[in-house]
Amino acid sequence: MHEYLTRNTQLKGVSGEWGIWHRYTFGVAGERFFREIKDHGRLLASTCPQCRRAFVPPSMYCEDCFVEITDYQPVSDTGTLTSFTILHEPLDEGRPLPPTVIGLVRFDGTVGGWIAPVHGVAPEKLRIGMKVRAVFKPAGQRQGQVSDLDHFEPA
Repeated sequence: MHEYLTRNTQLKGVSGEWGIWHRYTFGVAGERFFREIKDHGRLLASTCPQCRRAFVPPSMYCEDCFVEITDYQPVSDTGTLTSFTILHEPLDEGRPLPPTVIGLVRFDGTVGGWIAPVHGVAPEKLRIGMKVRAVFKPAGQRQGQVSDLDHFEPA
């Protein structure tokens, strides 16, 4: 016999372990995006067939038109620094860092952007709107993951 609860004041606890297993995947658009980085060291955008907006990282559906996107095109490795922060403390509770710049970059003609370290420019010389270039790890070191885009540098 099953017992059904009809009010939230009738909740009951259940003791014991509940094993939950899951596997995170990049999804169709993400898989294609990260494979392109790994295999060719370049970024892809997905382009909406209706409004022609291009998304980086790619999306399977247009966020405005709700149309399925199946068109992918390479994107220039040059973009615009749209935001940044300067870290003085490590993210992993390790030893203090020299100032580390993390930037959000939007690539020309696209919506969205990518976050990665910015090298080759002193923190006090950074400016919103400056042009930067994506630098990928060497071909043999890329694994199809976020860190394959190693950093940005001034263009």
